[in-house]
Amino acid sequence: MLDHHSGRGGRSESSGLAQRCLAKARDHRAAGRSERARASLSRVLGAEPNHPEAHYELGQLLAATAPEKAVTHFVTALRGAPDKPAHWIALASALLAAERLPDARAILERYKAQNFGPEARPLTKAFVAHTFAAAEGRFQLEKWEEAEALLDLIILLDDHHSHATYLAGVIAALTNRLERASDLIGIALLREPQNPLFFNGLSTVLINRGDHDGAISALEKALEIDDDLAMAHANIAGVYQRRFRFGDALRHASRAIALDATNAVAYSNRGSALLALGRLGEAVEAFDKALALDPSRLLVASNRLFAKLYSAEVPPEDYAADAFAYGRRFADPLLRRRPFANDRDPDRPLRVGFVSGDLCNHALVRFFEPYLQAVDSQQLHVVAYMTHPVEDAVSARLRPLFDAWHNIFGLDDDEAADLIERDRIDILVDLSGHSAGNRLFVFGRKPAPIQVSWIGHPATTGLAAIDYRFSDAITDPPGLTEALHSERLWRLPKVWVTYEGPGELPPVRDRAPFEEAGYVTFGCFNRLTKISDEALQTWSRILSAVPNARLFMVVGDIENADVRRTVDDRMTKAGMPMDRIVYQPRVNSGYYELYNRVDVALDPYPYNGGTTSFDTLSMGVPIVALRGRHAVARHGVLVLTAIGLPELIADDADSYVAIAEDLCRDRDRLRSIRHGLRERMRSSPLMDHRGLARDVGDAFRGMWRTWLSGSNV
Repeated sequence: MLDHHSGRGGRSESSGLAQRCLAKARDHRAAGRSERARASLSRVLGAEPNHPEAHYELGQLLAATAPEKAVTHFVTALRGAPDKPAHWIALASALLAAERLPDARAILERYKAQNFGPEARPLTKAFVAHTFAAAEGRFQLEKWEEAEALLDLIILLDDHHSHATYLAGVIAALTNRLERASDLIGIALLREPQNPLFFNGLSTVLINRGDHDGAISALEKALEIDDDLAMAHANIAGVYQRRFRFGDALRHASRAIALDATNAVAYSNRGSALLALGRLGEAVEAFDKALALDPSRLLVASNRLFAKLYSAEVPPEDYAADAFAYGRRFADPLLRRRPFANDRDPDRPLRVGFVSGDLCNHALVRFFEPYLQAVDSQQLHVVAYMTHPVEDAVSARLRPLFDAWHNIFGLDDDEAADLIERDRIDILVDLSGHSAGNRLFVFGRKPAPIQVSWIGHPATTGLAAIDYRFSDAITDPPGLTEALHSERLWRLPKVWVTYEGPGELPPVRDRAPFEEAGYVTFGCFNRLTKISDEALQTWSRILSAVPNARLFMVVGDIENADVRRTVDDRMTKAGMPMDRIVYQPRVNSGYYELYNRVDVALDPYPYNGGTTSFDTLSMGVPIVALRGRHAVARHGVLVLTAIGLPELIADDADSYVAIAEDLCRDRDRLRSIRHGLRERMRSSPLMDHRGLARDVGDAFRGMWRTWLSGSNV
């Protein structure tokens, strides 16, 4: 009895000592006296090695600096006292800190199954708040997978956490899981139907799905809830710009800037709208402001280069210098220097990859698809790397023409480059240049031995990692433009690109429009972006030289009063007779019939028409062009030379006016040129797709053999 009584009293004294030591340890830990806290805990563990609370406290001491060691102590604490919610949460937190996410999830699933009462709620709330902050941090660093995994843990514990659900939806959108993105953001909106940020995020998903009207509706709802939400004004400006509503785009961009002068997106979208309206100097200023606010916005830097390429006031040498600076600053540091593992057989079939966001319903397809259809599959294995999230019916039509197809929208540049290397691509072709959806920084990493720029950008990209740009001797005469390129020019023997019109072009009208109207109608179907003030002044001289002639122009958003006022102002300053200008809004159907209203097309300069020139000639309308001194200013020279009408090419503004005037005065000659123009196109090198495919195939083989003979990597 005595011994038993004494033993029980000893345990009571030991328990009391443990509690006193634990209390001291907590005080020391709170005061930052870690060593003294450890000393107190050692006394407890010396008497009772598996004491749950002592291990819990020791784990707390180690959690910040040695989470893996802390895990061991929290496991012991949890085993000894599984009824303590704090032990579960502490172990899960330490596992996360030790980057053992699957184990953390397993612990949290078991924790949730315990159905702890109200005492657990503050712990759960604190864990969720801490984890959400960590997820936001990963999101800002663009570590989508890590952020998403943390958000999944939050939703496991609190499936009504609308912000976690929303952010998970945004990540799904960024990684090209658009259905999941739509579902998650929709759930977040059901929980917080008056949250304007959620509607703003929904608009991004809808844009990526190609639903611009839906995106506008979502952003209008966001602004209905909060008209002072700068990011919604900035974003709706971008969508309006894509829908050719340039006046509305400028209005909302200005509103965003008034609300938040540090909003780089607002300046960027303002610049894009100004660019579309041909206000190039103002566009460059807006892009410069956006880049000053956020230098990481590389698409803005690309848009700025485009604005300079369009501008008559920027010499091609200045554009090239800016492009080279872009390449040195952003792309050169990314270059991977390592041996390539490609099979060095000079005669084997080559693996050629094509990178583009336009393998869908886009003008690029008119040039690229006929080439693909004519590729020699015995010599080339072609692989697509689509950079746009949405694939449409045209994408489905293109897929079978490739040996493999990858959508890399959801991959970052390193992941995309790794994929291309794993695919053992020999020649990687960029079809975008600085246009939207480009992945130039994949090329900057040099994932293929040979890299080529083609179709999408009619000038240098500025990237030293891109080896060649396809051209021809007409577009880039030898000795004229080499200094304007970081790439080497590989001139194809006839033309650098061919064209195939839409499947069902309307017939060319039998009689020229002037025969019914009683006057000649000149026309321009190009965007205002390409039409310089110098070109307008030349066209004004033509109208003065040809009494009663009209100028027919397709102008996006001309119905908007502000846009109309701006365009009228430019025309008036150029000396145009405003009563003889015919504005045509952009149309969604019946576009090609508009060509039947024009007798002679006027090619803009210094940036000539591209797709529009091919369309114009295919619809039986001759073009007057001015010969420039770099590629974008020589496209008119190429098409007119290729169809056998070099007499319509002028060497200066005076001869440009004279050619247009002579065409109008010699009506028989005009009729003769118009007659059979579509047939001229079809029989010219511009539509010889098999010839182009042979030339490109020979070029790829030549590049490959050059690389084999001159490279040790």
